[in-house]
This record gives sequence, structure tokens and C-alpha cells, in this order.
Amino acid sequence: MIEKLGQQIEELNKLLKTEVFRIYLLKVFCLSLLIFIGIRLYQMQVIYIETYRSYLSQSRTANLQKSMPRGLIYDRNFEVLVANEAINVITYHAPPGTTVPMMREVAANLATLIEINTQSLTERDLKDLYLLLFPDEANTLINSEEGHGLSSDQYYQLQLSRIHERQLEKLTEQDKASQIIFNNMNQGTNLTSNLIKAGATPKEIAVVSERLASLPGIDVGVDWIRAYPSVLGENSIFGRVSSYEAGLPATSASHYLAYGYQLNDRIGLSQLESYYESLLGGYKSQYYFTSETDSSTFEEIYQGQSGFELVLTLDSQLQAEVDLLLSKKLLTLKESMDTAKYLREGYVVILNPNTGEILSMNGKIMELNPKTNNYEIRDNALGTFQSAFTVGSVVKGATLLAGYESKATSIGQTRYDTPLKFVDGSQKASWRNLGTINDTMALMYSSNVYFMLQTLLMAGGSDQDTSEVNLSNLDFTVFESYRNFFSQFGLGVSTGIDLPNESLGLKDRTKTAAKLLDYTIGQADTYTTMQMAQYVGTVATKGKRFATQIVRDIYIPSNDKTNKQLFHSFSANLLNIVDLDEKYFDRVHQGFKMALQDSRGTGAKVFNGAGNYFAGKTGTAQEFARDEAGKLIKDTDGNFIRVHNITFVGYAPLENPEVAIAVILPQGELPSQANLAAQEIGRDALNIYFNIQKNQANLVTENEKENNA
Repeated sequence: MIEKLGQQIEELNKLLKTEVFRIYLLKVFCLSLLIFIGIRLYQMQVIYIETYRSYLSQSRTANLQKSMPRGLIYDRNFEVLVANEAINVITYHAPPGTTVPMMREVAANLATLIEINTQSLTERDLKDLYLLLFPDEANTLINSEEGHGLSSDQYYQLQLSRIHERQLEKLTEQDKASQIIFNNMNQGTNLTSNLIKAGATPKEIAVVSERLASLPGIDVGVDWIRAYPSVLGENSIFGRVSSYEAGLPATSASHYLAYGYQLNDRIGLSQLESYYESLLGGYKSQYYFTSETDSSTFEEIYQGQSGFELVLTLDSQLQAEVDLLLSKKLLTLKESMDTAKYLREGYVVILNPNTGEILSMNGKIMELNPKTNNYEIRDNALGTFQSAFTVGSVVKGATLLAGYESKATSIGQTRYDTPLKFVDGSQKASWRNLGTINDTMALMYSSNVYFMLQTLLMAGGSDQDTSEVNLSNLDFTVFESYRNFFSQFGLGVSTGIDLPNESLGLKDRTKTAAKLLDYTIGQADTYTTMQMAQYVGTVATKGKRFATQIVRDIYIPSNDKTNKQLFHSFSANLLNIVDLDEKYFDRVHQGFKMALQDSRGTGAKVFNGAGNYFAGKTGTAQEFARDEAGKLIKDTDGNFIRVHNITFVGYAPLENPEVAIAVILPQGELPSQANLAAQEIGRDALNIYFNIQKNQANLVTENEKENNA
């Protein structure tokens, strides 16, 4: 008995020792926990207090950027071509800590105050909205057996498939508007305000302004859209700017994001707006956006700057009047002349040959309106440097200079113009037999044979026998000799224009003797109107080729129109000098003068009586007719239809030229009927230029007299 009792006491002592140990461990753990909590509280309240204060401040404060107006664009006389028009906008910037339900509540409240176009909502958008607003009804569309075992995504997709038109009829216009607003709230980033509505009415601005306290994150203000106040309107030269909704284009988003742009920023998409985006875009204002319990405030930390202002080389009056001239001429030709049956477009470039400044670049395309059966004109000024054509005899000035340079032709050299008869029975000829002619007469008459004989001599053949011409064993490196020489005038190479997507034209890769002869008279490679203008400008300046340019000056943005501060001025960019003695250029000048002013010249009919200060060269290039899509057209017999591109290049005055011009009318005539329209456009455009110069000079004189008085 005593032994049993002793055992029980011993077991009880062991149990007590175990419990005491557990209690001891618990005390140690609690004490350690209290020490750890104490240390952390000390760190938070003493050691790291400034860090946590900064963190709390950041949780209530965010950086915000606001775009500034884009830079203005002027013509050379400071006429505003591209401006900004202020519009009322309603925007949203999510306060820190904002949740999706809070945003939806704001969207629903705002939808009761403003008009929103809901046409952009897709059927899927409407179904998603129905499931959001009527979840209980949506669940009744699927029974428990159908939904058994489906994932949440599969269940949602099944719900969508069961929603029909009758369910969507429950959505009100206000429901749809709130969804549009909510979508707009989420379109940007936390660095920019998201556009809810552009072009809000004054009444909407007033109503929303009164309720800003109950619409956290909503703000009203003024934004800007591009406006085109000049007579030129929204010309394609200026380019386009992306919309706020579209933001950065996907193809270049990464590039702009690397430079600090936001996804919903508006940027220049084409031409001047794109090429000079870094200047026109300006610099954003920076704000601290602070959200309190009952209010939100904006504190400006950096005042933005509007975009720099561009002054172009264009003369808007000249551009507008030549636009009108070209449009009228195209419509008149299309409606009254059978020879212009396939004519659809026309291009004119006028520039200063001494600087390369583009004074006017005009392109027009005719399109048939099927409703009215009348032709309508649309602008295609970009075609002056993006569309290339065979240009014909206008290149013969460069061809003659190549002959001088290679010593194949000398000043005053005569050749006998009669059809070249080849040993295979084919032949090539001028537009008529011209007999014995010299170098300047070859330009005046626009001889083909003269320049083909020159080319035969350059390629190792003879320029004497025209009856049995053997085209074998010619040196085809003359092709590249010509091309390299022509490139010094801007033919087949970049003109240096400060606009994107310039075409260099196409090089005909056919390596035959016949094609070599065709090349010398402009019947092989294709060139743009801009290249043609630079070419004739280089001839006019006796070998100085200047880069074509459309921006002349850049100014710091200012509201003071009379005292602008120049930021940068573009000087004339001399690309190269054709290394030939001036006497050779003088001969070409003489030939160009004779082509227009001598009664025997190819341009005499048009330029007779127009004045003795014009020089130039006419041209036609044989082509096959093409439709609007560029496909070859066949007649009823299945034959391709022959047409001519008609061209003109010129400059004035004869002494010290100040203006050069190029005109191209693709498919402007049929071979059987001549069309002088390109020459007429060239003559009239030059007269417009000199009349404007005269009027501007008279205006300056009158102003000086008034100031002196």
C-alpha cells in the first residue's frame, strides 16, 4: 500500500515538473514577444518616424502631368497656318487609394450630369455591363446542373452566351453612359488626367463644377485641338495629330515611352507634326495632386511650356493661288478635252534655287463622285515628293551637260537629226526630222537623235552614221556614268527635304542599248516633282544644288506677335556643286531660253508674249495608261493603251534666277493629241509668283511712305 502511494506521489511530481516547464516556456515566449513589439514600436515612433511620415504623405499625394498647347505653324510671312482651338474638357485622375467600386460610383453620378455618346459600346461591352448590374437575373439564365463543375471563367462565358436582346433592353442610356465614363477613367496612367469628355458645353461645365466635392478625381478645364485658320485649310503638308482616345500609336509607343511620354499623350503622326514632334509637342506642367478626406488640391511644381513655333518657307498666298490654278486646269481638261481622258492628277513645285526654300508644293487628285457623276478635287501635296514618274525630255539639260563633262559633246557641236536605223530593222527618231542642229538647238527643238548620238559616242560607238547603227559591243557602264552625273542635280537621290517618306524614284534595271538611249531622253528612271524642281534649280544656279527645305525658322513660344524671340534659323544647305565650267551652263541656259522664247521652240506657243525673262524645258514621256489602283488598262481589243506624261521645268528671271518650277501631269495626253497644259500651268504659276512679289513690294513702299509722313 505504502509502495503504491509512493509511486503515485512520484508520478505527480513528474507531472508538476512538466507543467512548470511549459508555463516557464510560455512566460519566456510572451516576454520575448513583448520585447519585440516594444522594439518595433520604438523603431516606428522614434527611429524611422520621418520615413513613415513620408510614406503616409505619398499615399495621399501623387505627381500629375498636364499637356500644354502644341506650337503654332506660320508661313514665311507669319500668316498662321496651324493654330490651337480651346475646348472645354472634363477629366479624371484617380485619388490615391481609390477602388473600383468608388470609381463606378463616380461614373454613375457623372452620367446624370453630362451627355455621353454611347455608340462606341460593343455588344460584348453591353453584356458585361448587364452581368455587372443584374447578377441575380444573370444567374437565372443557367441552371445548377449546367453550371456544375465549370470554372468561374467558363461560367461567365456561358452567362454571356445566354444574354439576348431582351435582357440588354433593361440597360438605360444612363447605365451605358456610366460604362463609357468608367472606361475613360481607366484609359491612361496615374501620371496623367484621363479625358472623360472633350467639347463639354458651358452648361455641363457649370453643373459639374458645382458638384466637384461629390465627384472625387473629376476636374473641369480647357484643352486644345488643332485648328487651320488660313486659306490652305487642313493641308496634308502639316500632318495629323493623334487623338486623346487613340494616344500613342502601337508601332512607336515604346520609342515615345522611353522619352517620358504617356500612353494617352497626343503626338504628331505624320509630316511636319511628326518630323518636328520634339519641338511642337512642348513641355508638360508638373503638379502635386493631394487628396484629403473632404477635398483635393493641385500644386504646380513646374510650369510647362507650349510647343516651339515653326515658320515655314511656304508662301500661303502663292500656295493657295497655285492650288486653285491646278484644280481648275485639271477639271477643265477632264471635262473638255478627249486627250486628257486618263488624266487624274497633277503636281507643281516652286522653290528658290539659291536657297532650296520651297515656296509652294501643290498636288491635286481628281476623283469621280458616283452620286453626282462629277469629278471632285482632293489635296495631295505630299505627292510632290512621294510619287515618281517618267518625265521625258525635261532632263535633256542634264544630258547635254553630261556630254560636255565627258567631252562627247563640245560647245556649238552640230549633229544631223534624222531617224536612227538599227541593223535589226528598228529605229528611233525625234518628233520630226530636224536636220543639222547644234547643242542649243537640240534643247530648243527637244531633239532625241542629237542626245542619242552623243550617248552612242560615250558608249564606244559612233555619232556619225545614222543609217545602219550597230548597238552591239556598247559600254553599258555609261548607264552608271549618267546616273552618277544626274544625281548631282538631285535626280534619283534625296533632295534633303525635311519631311518623312520621300521617294527617290525607281531605277530601270533593263540593261540594253535601246534602254540606254531612252535614258538620255527621260524614258527610263522615274523622278518626283520635287527632284525635278531641284534639278532645274541646280541648272539655274550653274551647278549649286541646295537641299530643299520647308521649315525656315523656329521661335520660342510667345503671345507677342510683333516681338518674337528666334530660337533657331535654318541656313541654306549646299549639298554639292557640279564641277563644270560656267560656259557649259551658259549654253544650257541659252537652249532653255530658246525653247520658250524662240518661235521655233517647243514652248513658244504658250510662252509667246509671256515676257522675256522665262527659260525652261518641255517634256513628254511615253507610258501605258493605268487605273486608280495602278493597274494597266486595256482597250476593247486587249491592247495596252498608250498615254504621255506631260512635264515642264523652268526658272526666272533669266539673269540671276530667283524662282524655279517643275510641273508634272501624269497621263496628261494621248499620243495622237498634244496637250500644252503643263506649260500653261508653269507659265501661269510663274506669273502668279511675280505678281505677288510686285504687290508685296508695293505694299512695303506704301508703308514706308506712311511711316515717313
